[in-house]
Amino acid sequence: MSESHDALKNLVFISLPPSMERDINDFHIDSSIKIPVQLPDGKSSLDSNSEISLELIVAGMLKIIAFNPEHPHFAYYRDFVLAIQPDAVEELNIAAIAQEQKEHFAFAEELFLAVCHLAPQSATYINLATLYNKRAALDTDKGPAYDMFQQKALEVLKEGLKQLDDDEALLCEIGFFHLYQGDVELAKEYFDRYLPAAKDPQKKAHVMKMLSDINAKLSDDQTLMQAYDAIQMNKEEQAIASLDAYLLDNPKVWNAWFLKGWAYRRLGQFKEAEQALLSALNYSQGTSDIYNELALCSLEHGQRELAKTYLNTAVDLDDQNITLISNLAYLHLRDSEFDESRHWLEKARILDQNDPVIMQLMKDYQDLSGDMLFSPIVEQYMSTEDVLHQDKEVADDHH
Repeated sequence: MSESHDALKNLVFISLPPSMERDINDFHIDSSIKIPVQLPDGKSSLDSNSEISLELIVAGMLKIIAFNPEHPHFAYYRDFVLAIQPDAVEELNIAAIAQEQKEHFAFAEELFLAVCHLAPQSATYINLATLYNKRAALDTDKGPAYDMFQQKALEVLKEGLKQLDDDEALLCEIGFFHLYQGDVELAKEYFDRYLPAAKDPQKKAHVMKMLSDINAKLSDDQTLMQAYDAIQMNKEEQAIASLDAYLLDNPKVWNAWFLKGWAYRRLGQFKEAEQALLSALNYSQGTSDIYNELALCSLEHGQRELAKTYLNTAVDLDDQNITLISNLAYLHLRDSEFDESRHWLEKARILDQNDPVIMQLMKDYQDLSGDMLFSPIVEQYMSTEDVLHQDKEVADDHH
């Protein structure tokens, strides 16, 4: 909140003379409404009317729109900006993304907030939440700054949901937010709300699989739920003890073995983790989570090629999982396998090229390989018949 108060301190309010009243399409400039003006840099007041420009008026209004949407004249300022600059939403959104990439986070936040309040749309709320998540990640100790920005990310997503009702993209995003935070019950609640609204069949299938995994991990068996909660609370030894007792009577329950492997991996006991995860694999049809955990254990054993094989299998089972795909791109990049790294990086970029991890990977790839990355490459697969038909058309054109 302090940032918003600071931003609003640099405003002064003025009255326009009645002679300035006019219509701009359907918008009427009303001289009875005081308008905000952004003070020029280094100024604490306006010396004369000659310092007032349309640019500073719009800048002042955007501050109010971004940080004080409850202002009594908010609607008037919003309509004023859109009348003066019909392309304001698109231009501000482009500028916000550019400022985020330059790591000018406070300015990017202001611009994203202005876009959210000018023309609410799910993509902008998600962009702003991603910015807050990125700022949270900068607090590697997960202290007060981490908590504050994580909370802001959740609040902005919920604000978007309030503005846009049960928007499918926001419901899905909030579901994944809670999933990454370890609150799977809340994740399940939002995923359940998302599914009836889902239009994208691939994304819907991915969420259905996530729900299936959640339901498997959080089976009705109280022991497994308690073990899962214990791991989330960093009580891995307690979880392992209860799981060992459970497995004596239920030796073929794969998610119990998975939880045990996960707990051992978090303790750094990778050999024991691997044995438990292989048991999970033996008693299941295989899940991306199991293969991902096995990949992490293999890396700790120095078995990098095996880790890649496990990750490849994980991606086969969940080809929309940007984390798995980016992990593969990273492993190949570390081994200077640039073609393979580029292959997986392009797949990740198609899913979300604005993801902070993907953006960093792109930078690392360019630095290490010397290649430049432009627009994402979309792979197209053609049958032999299609290729022959295309070749025939080319030949006919030359004749």
